[in-house]
Amino acid sequence: MKIERVSLLNFRQYYDEHRVIFAQHDQENVTVIHGVNGAGKTSFFLALNWCLYGEGIDNIGQITSKEAVSRAKVGDKVSTKVSITFIHEGERYMAARQLTGQKRNDGSLDEARNSNEFLLMRASTSGVATRIDNPIGVMNTILPSNVRTYFFFDGEKIDNFARPESAREVQEAIYRVLSLETLTRAKTHLSKAARDLRGQLKGIVSEELKDLISQDSDLRQQEEDLLERQVELRNNIATAQRHIEDVNQQLRDFEAVEALQGQYDLFTREIQERQQEFEELKTRIRDSASQGYIPLSRNAVQLALQMLDEKRERGEIPSNIRQQFIQDLLERHRCICGRPFADADEAHEHLVSLLSSSVPSSLEDNVLTTSGQLRALIDRGPQFESDLSTAIQDKVRLEQTIERLWAQRDDIQREMKGSEQIEVSQLARRRDQYQADKDEYNAELVRADITLEDIRIRIKELERQIQQARKTEIRQLHLSHKVELAQDAADILDKVYTTFAEHKRREVEQETQNIFHSLAWKGEHFQDVCLTENYQLEVIDRYGLPARPELSAGERQILSLSFITAMARAAQREAPLIMDTPFGRLSSAHREAITRNLPDLAPQLVLFVTDEELRDQALENLKPRIGAEYRLNFDPRTSCTTIEELNQ
Repeated sequence: MKIERVSLLNFRQYYDEHRVIFAQHDQENVTVIHGVNGAGKTSFFLALNWCLYGEGIDNIGQITSKEAVSRAKVGDKVSTKVSITFIHEGERYMAARQLTGQKRNDGSLDEARNSNEFLLMRASTSGVATRIDNPIGVMNTILPSNVRTYFFFDGEKIDNFARPESAREVQEAIYRVLSLETLTRAKTHLSKAARDLRGQLKGIVSEELKDLISQDSDLRQQEEDLLERQVELRNNIATAQRHIEDVNQQLRDFEAVEALQGQYDLFTREIQERQQEFEELKTRIRDSASQGYIPLSRNAVQLALQMLDEKRERGEIPSNIRQQFIQDLLERHRCICGRPFADADEAHEHLVSLLSSSVPSSLEDNVLTTSGQLRALIDRGPQFESDLSTAIQDKVRLEQTIERLWAQRDDIQREMKGSEQIEVSQLARRRDQYQADKDEYNAELVRADITLEDIRIRIKELERQIQQARKTEIRQLHLSHKVELAQDAADILDKVYTTFAEHKRREVEQETQNIFHSLAWKGEHFQDVCLTENYQLEVIDRYGLPARPELSAGERQILSLSFITAMARAAQREAPLIMDTPFGRLSSAHREAITRNLPDLAPQLVLFVTDEELRDQALENLKPRIGAEYRLNFDPRTSCTTIEELNQ
């Protein structure tokens, strides 16, 4: 979606009609609209939202121009209209929303609710416009209303995504922009359909089958409850971790324990690294253990090789004479020397005897291949035992190292809790409590996983029993197939969703990291940007420590902007990036970094700015990319705004 033109008629302080043409060229894709505070930048920004998505999206007060109302006579109709022409996937559209009211005796405007009309038209290549019958539905396929705030946004509020408590907002943004909620809704609807069909099935089946279906329904309900509880637990773990990080940051600010907290952080990082190494080692040992048959089968393998070698020594394998050759002689009744023979004579009997002692060529090939594989197994035995022994020794060493690190960190924690400074002691105890909460949540999460696995095994067994019990009535069989189809589809969608969501989370994480490094003026200080499994945006500094609590307001804004543009890229959704007051809280260094790179991050960029926001080097950076530039001029005598196009 790229906006070509916007027309305003009597919208708030924009009296009469005003037209603005937006920049669309790939290189000159930036439109800048300047205006002092109160000149009408936000009104213009709201006009775009109102036109495409309707009244009520924000509390914006009276829409119709007060100047237009004041000039109208009592009983006259006054219209407010905003129209937007845009191109989407090669086709041109015109969206228009109009609100008409009638002037009352007291000078106010009576705006009939049903006069709020939304029109969407599609223009053909010949220029003929066709009205679209389902304008809201089509508009939502182009840029859904529930994701518009991630493309049309207020720069003053953009840093919300980078706040500690915003994990749920981040997750919701990813769900909406990447259309993950579509998969979730589909899975929910299919699961509900399966439940409803099972309910119908109960009324027409035998008591035995009814009982099995009831057990199946109960288990599936338990499964859903556990999955919901797991989501809750993961959120609780993320919250506890944020509290721990906040306490760590507060302890770093106390000079008396700054060194101790530094050691605590160091041990924490090392514990995490060793635990990661430990998990990888356990995986390696599991993979090695899966080949445990090698030493166990040594005697059997050696016996098999001995038997094969004996057959080779006796000349049985490989055979001196091929089976097919003897069969050909018997069929032709002619000896290899050319002399014919008859059935049951001496030559015939001799050939039959040779045929019975020979073996098929395919068997010979298999025997030779098997011999090679068996010898390879014997050769691998000593190496397998050596590798497994080394891995187990490494595991013991790592366990001891991790245990020692925990003990050292616990010593530091006890020292902090015993501090004479009350605040330090209280913080250390509070951290203990948060850590205990986190451990309990993690333990419950593991127990839930075990219970879920058991429930799913029982569900599989019940499905088998139910399938066996459904053998008679046609209607029952028909409904059973529907239940199976709906549930299978829901299960498959669940797997697709899990895989797709994780893939997109990682993709958004990588894109956010790349964009953040290009926009942040001190990008070298930040080593990494993470989007955790709990959808928490986190920044890691060059020391490997979480740095989000230390981010300035401007850096939080940049992090959120990086996240939003990363989502747009991951969604492969072409939409303009429209920002109201984007640089108000940014320092000059941040403004310069953003203006150098932001035009490359969106197909079309529209900026509503004050002169103070965009000046000096930041303005110079944008100039080569500006394709359209306007100034909003507010007249205090009429309280109206006019739009002036600036010469390039």
